[in-house]
Amino acid sequence: MHERLCALKGLLRAVSKLEESIRDSYGVTLTEALCLCSVGGGCALATNLGDEVALSPSRLSRVLSSLEKKELLSRKRRMDDKRSWDLFLTEDGAKLVARMRDGEIEIPSEILAIKINT
Repeated sequence: MHERLCALKGLLRAVSKLEESIRDSYGVTLTEALCLCSVGGGCALATNLGDEVALSPSRLSRVLSSLEKKELLSRKRRMDDKRSWDLFLTEDGAKLVARMRDGEIEIPSEILAIKINT
């Protein structure tokens, strides 16, 4: 167990490096970038977004508020369920997502080595 935990240090460093690259290139955190990409990919309901990017409701609320302040995302309360929000990229948010899709952020090899099951 100890060896496995220690092996995670390299992965955490790689994620930190990736986040720094995203912040420097796009002005958003890794979590904000993941949320923007998900909304840009069609995830338009806040509760679904929280599940998709593995964020608690309180953390998701803070991230969405930050994205709203940056004018990259807007949310609108659902008429059929006042507890739920529909999410929309703003024009600037859509442009940023397009830039991220076309961008050349180097993904650290430690992250690329992870096998993702879809």
